[in-house]
Order: sequence, then structure tokens, then C-alpha cells
Amino acid sequence: WEIKEVDQNKMRELENDDNEKNTYFGLTTYENQTIWLWQDLHPNQKRQTLIHELFHCYVGCYYSFQDTAYTEELVCNLVGNSHDIIHKIVEDYFKGVKQ
Repeated sequence: WEIKEVDQNKMRELENDDNEKNTYFGLTTYENQTIWLWQDLHPNQKRQTLIHELFHCYVGCYYSFQDTAYTEELVCNLVGNSHDIIHKIVEDYFKGVKQ
């Protein structure tokens, strides 16, 4: 997976959205394994957005193709099993970035 920071024009292009009033903080594209972040987000919001998008990656890689309803137990397993790896990626990505 790759993380790319881009402007809103690129974000809207990725969503096939030509409405300049729409704003996207982040997107995850499975077909090319890329997380897209809006480059102009405040670092605190960018951090939260990256956590959100990484969770999309985790769910997409490990659970999306199961024919299972999302139960409380499954959600707890998802959060519990993904927490450490997601937060490690985020900490590494933001090393040296002033918050």
C-alpha cells in the first residue's frame, strides 16, 4: 500500500466528482492499493483521516469478501486486531511532523 497526499482537484477526480463544493479528506482505492489524503488538512485531522483510511484497508483486505454480517463480536475483533498495526503506521508516517 502507498499513501499519497494530493489536492482537492485530484480527490474529486478520483471520485469522478466535478462539484467543486464537495470536499474529501481521504479515499482508499483497493485496485491500486493507494490511500489518498488531502494535502491541505491540518496535521491532527490528517492523522485521524489516515487512521480511518487504514481501517478501510484492513477491512477490505481481511473481511470485505466474507459473506458475514458485521456483528458486535466481529467489530471488536477488527478493532482489537488492527489497532497496533494501524497506529504504528500512523506514528511512522507522522514522525517529525509538528502537530
